[in-house]
Amino acid sequence: MERVSWIEHKGKRIILEDMSGLREATDIYAVSDTSTALICKQPEASVLLITNVTGTRYNPSVMNRLKENPKLTNPFMKAYAVMGIGGLQRVVLQSVVQFTGQDIKICGSIEEAEEWLVRQ
Repeated sequence: MERVSWIEHKGKRIILEDMSGLREATDIYAVSDTSTALICKQPEASVLLITNVTGTRYNPSVMNRLKENPKLTNPFMKAYAVMGIGGLQRVVLQSVVQFTGQDIKICGSIEEAEEWLVRQ
């Protein structure tokens, strides 16, 4: 299964970054690096992104790495939604938002994320 792919909703292309269930830092880095490379190839302010973090485990190294990615991707982002947030993940996300200034919408499902993104 591909962890980074294009999906379409109501005629809009959305990048789906699926980190669900990942526990190893190297696996998270691989997905993150793949999506970052794809995002940076898109026109500025055009990317709609959903990240699924259901059941993903983070450590301080992963948190630091994820804080660095927005420095590369911010110019290309139009809107960003995250689903599967719970407990520690919410703390990680708040840390990323605070550090990067990136506006991220927390959604309860992929359908909610898709609907929110296409309205942006």
